[in-house]
Amino acid sequence: MLRPVRPILGVMAAEANSIEQRQILEGIIGQAQQLGYDTAVFSNVFNPNVLDEALLCENNIYNYILSDDISAIILIAESFVNETLRQKIAELLKQRKRVPMIVVGTYQEVFDLPGARFINTNDKNDFVDITTHLIEVHGCTDIDILTGHDHIEVSHLRADGYKQALREHGIPVDESKIRFGDFWMISGKDLAQKYISGEEHMPQAVICANDYMAYGMLDEFARNNISVPDQIIVTGYEYIDRRTLYTPLLTTYRRSRSALGRAAVRMIHDKLNTGDFGDFSPPNGSIVLGDSCPCGRCREQYLKELDALKFKIDYQAWNLFSSLDQDLTNSRNLDEFAQALGKNHWLVRDAKSIFICLNADWYDSEMHNSDNMVCREIVPWLSNDTFEMSRYDFSLLFSNYDEPAAYYFAPLFFSEKYFGSAVIRYDVPDTYDDIFRNWIKTVCNSLEFLRMKNDIQYLSQCQNLSSQRDTLTGMYNDNGMEKAYRSASPRSGKELCLVMLKICLFDETVSEIESDHRINAVLDAAKAVGKFCGNHDISAMINPNTFVCLVQSSAGPELIADCLSSILIQHRKYMDSFGIGSFVCTAEKCEGQSYREVLGKCSEEAEKLVLDLSGRRLLNHYREMSEMRDYIFMDPSATFDTSSLHERFSGSTGYFRSVYKQCFGSSFHKDCINARIAKAKYQLVTSTMSIMEISEKCGYLDSKYFLRQFNSAVGMTPVKYRSLLKS
Repeated sequence: MLRPVRPILGVMAAEANSIEQRQILEGIIGQAQQLGYDTAVFSNVFNPNVLDEALLCENNIYNYILSDDISAIILIAESFVNETLRQKIAELLKQRKRVPMIVVGTYQEVFDLPGARFINTNDKNDFVDITTHLIEVHGCTDIDILTGHDHIEVSHLRADGYKQALREHGIPVDESKIRFGDFWMISGKDLAQKYISGEEHMPQAVICANDYMAYGMLDEFARNNISVPDQIIVTGYEYIDRRTLYTPLLTTYRRSRSALGRAAVRMIHDKLNTGDFGDFSPPNGSIVLGDSCPCGRCREQYLKELDALKFKIDYQAWNLFSSLDQDLTNSRNLDEFAQALGKNHWLVRDAKSIFICLNADWYDSEMHNSDNMVCREIVPWLSNDTFEMSRYDFSLLFSNYDEPAAYYFAPLFFSEKYFGSAVIRYDVPDTYDDIFRNWIKTVCNSLEFLRMKNDIQYLSQCQNLSSQRDTLTGMYNDNGMEKAYRSASPRSGKELCLVMLKICLFDETVSEIESDHRINAVLDAAKAVGKFCGNHDISAMINPNTFVCLVQSSAGPELIADCLSSILIQHRKYMDSFGIGSFVCTAEKCEGQSYREVLGKCSEEAEKLVLDLSGRRLLNHYREMSEMRDYIFMDPSATFDTSSLHERFSGSTGYFRSVYKQCFGSSFHKDCINARIAKAKYQLVTSTMSIMEISEKCGYLDSKYFLRQFNSAVGMTPVKYRSLLKS
């Protein structure tokens, strides 16, 4: 298996598109690129304050932090404002306790994990700087502070900085001038109203502990013709990049978040190379001048902000009026879907590459979030071939590029269905912003629409289901099988056994034509199940991918399951569509258990088999070997000439045999025999042909040789097998 060519820093954030997170990420990514690290950013994209059931699924994106490819973790702690989500993140991080971890932001007990190191800017020092500016530059001695909630530590730290600056300048501290708000605009508006009405004394200046409260205050002053800064100076904190929307232009303080991000990466680098994080000194921020204090704006800074705003407005318009949603809605399959995304890739600002990575079972309404992912790049000038990867194996995403880059993992989901992720590669530290939400929302909704097309196409042919019958196959459905199970009793000398066959595994087809093709394959599989059950046993299709049979037999469960597999292998329509690696079969003795109990055991065993198949599909040459295996099982007589089969593989014979066994756990020679024996089993169970006729049908010129080989492979003679398995 490939390994990433560079160490990967995993960064966990919420709403990475917001300005606060982007400033920290700019520092992280820039420093990581300088030191030769790739950066993987895992973030939800919607409001983390809202615990909307329809949005909870997006937080599955954080499970990627469990990847062994991640060398170290940086957590932007303050972005996780929701308590439930914080707990989820903490539980995930506990599983990575051996990985170096830096927590950026205010201390939070839930993230105080073994080996983690907290770093942050110094709120107290920042407010010393702001207050000192008002005193020394503007001569203010009457200054109020509007800080945050009384119960939050950071609110008091910011007030402490204010008080320290007053004391250092010989100004008495009046505790009544420290006012607690809620870090939102309403607090600024309320305090401004009190100043205007005379309920509170209007000071020379007021320091707001974040920009939102300052904006609320500016708006209220403007509505009431209070001149800022002539009548009162107003300053903010945090610099949230919205100054151009308010008047007058706010003087605020920019925390050095970018420097904080750079420091986090340097500490990670030291830890990985020396075993110690080293020292940390909080970086100093800086005042961003505006018109809400007498200093006035910095023209260069103001023009830079205007350019950024114009750029954002342009992209908002391009996203709003693009044909992306219509192009995706018109897509009939994943190929067309990827082409539509590729056509509109430029809507994601600065992206160098975009991968769409979907769970292998993303289209299934009863998806279990397979660990296998089916991925492709959608940017038109890059390779758009699909490839499979394990959910936590990032090598195929990160190993194709020479220079370190940033990879943003954004969730693709709809309601409770988690489809996978969009992975966006950037070569620059400044990455996606709020506009990205429109793009990712459109992609998510369109994926669900594409998935529903498949379901509607299938269900339209399965209408008017009775309470106990599946109209497509005529078999019992789950309810019908449960009722039949309760009344079933075996004949003398027989035991009841429940057999489960799961088909169409790893199905990637979703178009209308492919859906018709799939239905024909399912009907062919249903015929195979019918032959297996005969006239005495009961069959059911309990969901679109699963058949269940209730059989009475003297044979053991393993032999019974193998018999059904052997029969299905001989059905060409199904095999041509999906191949031998697309199904699993398991069986359990009923032994007095309820239908649900024995069904659960079958399902559990089937899931283990599916998981094993999923892992094998990730091996090198699997697809090539799988085509070879399908060929030999569908044409067993061809296996008597193995030299011609080897010629179908470009490598050496020895390498071919080694790779084949690694992919399937069975040697090529043994599978050649298994293919012939499977055909023999099919004939023994479904026909009345003699043993000699079956021997010839399977390509054996010597019936005695056939008998020896069958007995060796199955552990019994063909006659005994027929007596045990034939209904």
